[in-house]
Amino acid sequence: MVKQEIVVLRYGHRLVRDYRVTSHCCLVSRAFGARKIVIAGDEDEGIRKSVEDIAKRWGGSFKVEFTGNWRKSLAEFAKKGFFSVHLTMYGLPLQKEAKMLRSKKRVLLVIGSRKVEKEVYELSDANIAITGQPHSEIAALAVVMDWLQQGKELGKHFSKAKIRVVPQQRGKKTSKA
Repeated sequence: MVKQEIVVLRYGHRLVRDYRVTSHCCLVSRAFGARKIVIAGDEDEGIRKSVEDIAKRWGGSFKVEFTGNWRKSLAEFAKKGFFSVHLTMYGLPLQKEAKMLRSKKRVLLVIGSRKVEKEVYELSDANIAITGQPHSEIAALAVVMDWLQQGKELGKHFSKAKIRVVPQQRGKKTSKA
């Protein structure tokens, strides 16, 4: 398996309406090992502040960026050698494409918000389906990131963490890192 750099592009974020889902996309991206998320759509400083605060306390160097133009971002990532993967229920099955995806050194995972334009399907290097059923972009993101990294992200160590979970059967316990 190739050591991968993973970045997420969240397409079509709308203020107020998408705040919670986009925040969860950020949290999953960070926890599962993406370097950053680029949010195309309305700029939302509250999301950036919230997610970067979590990274300061829980560790890692995850970043949140905004762009007004998803096409430009997709093209810029392509120039940097990223293989773009649009996560959609209409794509090729993940289980058949996972080996190919793991061979890519740089992966840009594209996830939607509002209705996805036909161009996203056409400009992405691959359109990958988790299932052929309607589902959440949060679930698709988590499943694909897990398949890409074959579970290794679940034991990821986050540098500069100030707090960590103390695993236990019942209850919630944290400690200073």
